[in-house]
Amino acid sequence: MKEKFVSAMQTFSKAIVVPVLYLPAIGLILVICNFITNPTIVGVLPFLGAQPIQVLFKVLYSGLMSVFNNLGPIFAIGVAFGLAKKKKEHAALISFLCLFIFCSAQNAYLTQMNLLDEAVGNGQNLMLGFQIVDMGVFLGIVIGVVVGLLYNKYCDKDLGEVLSVYGGTKFVFLISIPIMLALAISFVYIWPPVQSLITSVATFISTSGGVGYFTFGFLERLLIPTGLHHLLGSAVWYTDLGGVATVAGKEYVGSWAIALAQLSDPGTAKLSLVTIFNNVTLCKVFGLTGAGLAMLSCAKPSMKNKAKAIYIPAILSSCLAAITEPIEFTFLFVSPILFLIHSLLTGIFFYLLYFFKITCCTAGGIFETLLYNVPAGVAKTGWPWFILLGLVQMAVYFVVFRWFILKFDVKIPGRDDSEDVKLMTKKDYDSKKSESKESLNTQSNDLGKRIYEAVGGISNMNTIDNCFTRLRIVVNSMDTINEEALKETGSRGLVKRGNEIQIIYGTNVNKFRKALEDYMEANHISLEG
Repeated sequence: MKEKFVSAMQTFSKAIVVPVLYLPAIGLILVICNFITNPTIVGVLPFLGAQPIQVLFKVLYSGLMSVFNNLGPIFAIGVAFGLAKKKKEHAALISFLCLFIFCSAQNAYLTQMNLLDEAVGNGQNLMLGFQIVDMGVFLGIVIGVVVGLLYNKYCDKDLGEVLSVYGGTKFVFLISIPIMLALAISFVYIWPPVQSLITSVATFISTSGGVGYFTFGFLERLLIPTGLHHLLGSAVWYTDLGGVATVAGKEYVGSWAIALAQLSDPGTAKLSLVTIFNNVTLCKVFGLTGAGLAMLSCAKPSMKNKAKAIYIPAILSSCLAAITEPIEFTFLFVSPILFLIHSLLTGIFFYLLYFFKITCCTAGGIFETLLYNVPAGVAKTGWPWFILLGLVQMAVYFVVFRWFILKFDVKIPGRDDSEDVKLMTKKDYDSKKSESKESLNTQSNDLGKRIYEAVGGISNMNTIDNCFTRLRIVVNSMDTINEEALKETGSRGLVKRGNEIQIIYGTNVNKFRKALEDYMEANHISLEG
């Protein structure tokens, strides 16, 4: 039962990631727009004050900000797409249609029952042009999940020759209509108490001092091995749990949307405290840099040069690109207690951000962090204090990790008995990228074959998917998985949860999935459906 529950939660977490992955890219462009239209920057670079440039980037900013103001439909489409096991585009379309039906039906019901307020507010808001009960992003998630589950069960439904036109994916849509009608009416009465509970949780976090921030920081890191950290992050970054604020006359929900809106608002003197929830970058840039340097310093003298070759790129990946898995999974696999210490330290420094009221807005690595905050000014963001606290965190991580590794003789790479020092990283085949196209295709085919054989072949595979950094495969048996062979394909680590394996490849995971699927296609091997 426990494994089924965790597996289901992982599937849901994976689906949530689909729309979330696009939001940081949008956020970065918004920051660039804010940078170019910032009066201080224009004062230093007068050519940016030209009307065409200002109009262009203000229009672009307004256009992209609409994404954060319409996360409900985006999550409805993205979650259904992520949950669907095949023909994903049909699931996404059905989910969008169902959202329209839900909104229109609920608006009509509210009107008929004289429950519609004269204007938005008081628990009601606009979505897709309809005034409905304000469920925000949760409505999109609920509809995406419902459609995704129905789709996977009935997308191949055969209604016979006479009714064949209504079978398959059309049947999913047809049975979704009465369900949307029932949900639309039910949530008129169900959601207000739920909203009150959410408000109470958000109020607890915002009024409980540093406890809420510590808890968030601790759990956000601790849940990484399960892949469920996306659930916690998404709930705080994009829903009421991360706060609700009115900026320049508009209401924004979630710590991420609030931070972006306040960054560009001249009337905001200082970013709100909920911005701290966005600051996972602190441990990625500073904390894990200290951890990586500590592990490097603990390497045996005879292995020091080899250790540098693996730890330095991993440190740079964390600091510059915010890709933490090479470092985190290295000590997670060797010493789970060290990972627990890492999670606790992250929670402590989230508390310190709150204690010192450092409301820096971060995303990605160190360069993105500077780009977000420097143009907004020290008074609004307190970014120099963020950097100072980060350097303190780096020193603390270095001392704690070095002490623990030496005290308990933790066999991290560079300290074990193997002469071959390996981080959970990709192999040297990347150096062959300059070879001819034919040679590259051969390599890709070979890579796909090795992954295919390492996971047990078609008899052991049910589904293939991926998130931002991991290739996820649902298998029949864990016993047939060859972990050593997977390492040779470039895997940085392997997580087993329920009947799913998560092979960690990093941000170029699509390359590995494509290699596997291309090999299977070339050899006429296909999963069921």
